[in-house]
Amino acid sequence: MSRLTALAALSNQPTSPSPVALFTWGFEYTWKVAGLQPWQLACGSSDTWHRAHLALVERHQPDLIFYDGAGSGPADPVLLDETREHWIIRDGNSGAEFELGKDSLTLAARGTGHRPGDPLGRIASTDDADRLIPLANSPGDLYLQGLTRLITDLGDRCLVLPHHSPGYVQACYAFGFEAAMMAMTFEPELFTYVCDRCAAGAEQYMAALAAAGAEAVYIADGWASADIISPGMFERFALPYQHKIIAAAHAAGLKVIFWNEGDIIPILPHQAALQCDAFACEQPRKGNAVTLAAVREAFGPSRCLFGNLDSEELLLRGSRPAIEQAVRDQFAQSGPDAPFILCTGSPLPSNADPRMVDVVFETARV
Repeated sequence: MSRLTALAALSNQPTSPSPVALFTWGFEYTWKVAGLQPWQLACGSSDTWHRAHLALVERHQPDLIFYDGAGSGPADPVLLDETREHWIIRDGNSGAEFELGKDSLTLAARGTGHRPGDPLGRIASTDDADRLIPLANSPGDLYLQGLTRLITDLGDRCLVLPHHSPGYVQACYAFGFEAAMMAMTFEPELFTYVCDRCAAGAEQYMAALAAAGAEAVYIADGWASADIISPGMFERFALPYQHKIIAAAHAAGLKVIFWNEGDIIPILPHQAALQCDAFACEQPRKGNAVTLAAVREAFGPSRCLFGNLDSEELLLRGSRPAIEQAVRDQFAQSGPDAPFILCTGSPLPSNADPRMVDVVFETARV
């Protein structure tokens, strides 16, 4: 029962074998395993998204799977045109038209170029924040219905992980990266106000996930590591919202996996003090020394960690011996009898070869 094995690891129990999580984000990589064109999933119907999640489970047999939503409704998208650079798509439910870049798989609104995750608008005052950022913080009915459907259909086969983010990184996205960094430096009170507004309703959000059948949640932070902001700024702006969202999830009865990407070495003592049920880190990048061994030393031998296997360069090289050795090294770094869940350090990119991902799972279960 893979779901129960995953929950045991999240309860700090060593398991044999260790669970393996399939880390996906959005439609990237999932479209490939589902046998779809990227545009068919980027604006896919609820049924298409459900079948795509099931295809991931059928192909890789994970113990934990990331839930990436349920589309925008029952209707399939329509391909309006195709050029060398883009697919031109109409969402079958909203009627909105999009361009999906073939090289980057970036989805943008046709005409305006607006992309998911773009800044909400200029935030120069609390009035701007009140106008642009609603206090209601709900996953939405379609998301929750899709979550319940996937949990029900998978049963004990694997643990389904919805996700959310702390108020800090939500505020960064609301401002936009450069504006957020400027606000923290020159208008810290305004930035904190926006963080508070973004974080409002986290308790209701987590309660809705639990009511939909979720047993655990993946909390993804970003721009909160020492390669982006100083440790002092991290303590002031990011850390309080990490604690708040974990408390909100626990109040709803959810297990919490907390992920912070980038260079976390200078802030590891603060991350180890989080009351999360498992901690995940990104693979080393930009010359930093984020290793699973360093994280294990900070967290101790009895707390659950997620691996930081390289989802990009290692899998793209396509060397079975190298992947097998890297997986074995992950277990060695975690340590014997320590609760551990093997996982890539970042989501699987679209150019990952599913056969190489298979090698990860095969090696972990030998």
